[in-house]
Amino acid sequence: MWMIIKTGITLPLDGTGKLVSCENWGTCIIKKVEANAKETCTLKCGLTKEELNRVDPFSSPKELWEKLIKLHEGTSNTKEGESVSQLHARIQDLLNCLHTIG
Repeated sequence: MWMIIKTGITLPLDGTGKLVSCENWGTCIIKKVEANAKETCTLKCGLTKEELNRVDPFSSPKELWEKLIKLHEGTSNTKEGESVSQLHARIQDLLNCLHTIG
C-alpha cells in the first residue's frame, strides 16, 4: 500500500490518449484502483476535521500525502537531537496520560 502512496497510479489510456473505460480494465489495474481507494480512505480516516477541510476531497493518496507533508512542515515539537520515534513515544505518553484522566 505504501508504494501507492509513494508513486501513485496511472490509469490506462487508449491509442488516442483518452482514458480507457473501466469496463475494459484488466484485473491488475482494478486491484491497483481498489488499493488506491482503500489508501485514500485510510489516510482520510486518520485526519482531524481541520485537516480534512484543508485537503482536496478528491485527491489521490499520493497527492493527499504530499499535501499533508506541506501542511505539517516545521510543526513538530521535537527537542534538539530527538528522533521522530522518540517524539512519537513522548506524544503517545501524553495521550495515554490524557486518556487515563478522561
